[in-house]
Amino acid sequence: MINTVMMDCGGVVTYPLTGEWMMAPGLDELKKKYNFNIDEAKAREGLKKHIHFVDEGQLITGFRHELECRIRFTNAMAEHLGVKLEEADVMKMVSFQTYDDSKYQLYEDSVSGVNRLSEKYKVGFVSNAMPSMIRALINTGLCDRLSFFTVSCMIGCQKPDEGIFLKALEEAGAKPQDCVFVEDIGANLFAAGRLGIRQIRMVRDHYLTWPLPDFEWRGAVAHNLEEVEQLVDAHNRGEKEIPLCTE
Repeated sequence: MINTVMMDCGGVVTYPLTGEWMMAPGLDELKKKYNFNIDEAKAREGLKKHIHFVDEGQLITGFRHELECRIRFTNAMAEHLGVKLEEADVMKMVSFQTYDDSKYQLYEDSVSGVNRLSEKYKVGFVSNAMPSMIRALINTGLCDRLSFFTVSCMIGCQKPDEGIFLKALEEAGAKPQDCVFVEDIGANLFAAGRLGIRQIRMVRDHYLTWPLPDFEWRGAVAHNLEEVEQLVDAHNRGEKEIPLCTE
């Protein structure tokens, strides 16, 4: 019997205003000002090389610390793309990323869906994120009905490491076999499965401008939170089991 619903945030209840988590508004103006274009392959290469500057698995002590991480990342990415940004432009971008809650947009069903699920189950978020996301989601009211909120930057451990799931189980006061995890990334889904947590893959109709790599999935799939609720309810009634997928 499932009594706890764990959910990722990005791609499940929230999506980035600009279409990419690492982009701030005004990119077209910057491309005109500095006369450059972004090659997707080169940008992905740079992201892979420099993502450690904004590693959400490190302990991040507050907004100032997050801002400093984002400054280092933005300067490194600009250099990788062959652009020398003025300090004012860097600060404009990283300040948006750190202090502007509009970066985090909610899907239409996010608040109502979380509230509805929380009437039947313990509901919480398990997310790789910075302090700014915690603040933004709290300010939307999305967290009012949560039983737990496990965030990587607060514990120094991120998905798919099992430590963040074990921490979430502890905060939820739940056993793996009593939980389901809603997520869009394959590695994170399979990591939860290896701990005995059932999974639902979320496939929203829109999320990122540059989609994440696809993966083979034989488990349960939902496209919104109403479908998550229906899947969990059906599982608990014994009508249709939510499979446990480990690979």
